[in-house]
Amino acid sequence: MKITKPWIIVGACLLAGSTLAQSPNSRTAPENANEARLNKLQPPGKVMDIIGASAGMTIAEIGAGWGRYVVHLAERVGPEGKIYAEDINGDALRHLADRCRRVGFVNVETVLGDPNDPKLPAGKLDLIFVISSYHHFGDPVALMGKARTALKPTGRLAIAEWAPPKEGRGEGTPPEKMQAQMESAGFVLERIDKSLEANDLYIYLFRPGAR
Repeated sequence: MKITKPWIIVGACLLAGSTLAQSPNSRTAPENANEARLNKLQPPGKVMDIIGASAGMTIAEIGAGWGRYVVHLAERVGPEGKIYAEDINGDALRHLADRCRRVGFVNVETVLGDPNDPKLPAGKLDLIFVISSYHHFGDPVALMGKARTALKPTGRLAIAEWAPPKEGRGEGTPPEKMQAQMESAGFVLERIDKSLEANDLYIYLFRPGAR
């Protein structure tokens, strides 16, 4: 019978624990029950497939908050990509930055924006992403008009927004209002993805119009 030395077993367990701690699932795990609930309604993998997020891309999330989706985007684009996490809440951004440091994401940069100017770098982005935040924007035309200048000529805008409220309940934006506002901001609607309509989520995909 072969006898395994105790120190080998301990070392193997420690290595397995370290690997688990840095696995994609643990790095992107929800921090609380509300994040877990929202991630079921807005499954990150499916949403990122719909918006075309892929390895090596430079993406900005406007209204990034506490980082619920930023960690998924950072994992998706990988070390060759970059995520700009924008918000007007400094406390949320500090938490987000600490969260990314704790789990080892070094491809995330926080940006403290203004309500009408996200202050993103000009001409750098492959994709601008907004999720569950659009209905909170005070002046979406002004904000997204400024954001448009951060896109590359081939860049795109993706807005994941709650479907219009039903019977006066809930929060969301009617599609015709979304389209009209984003056209005023300089975007052209390519399509509306309703594959998550059962979860009351629409995903709007835009390209920048002629400058």
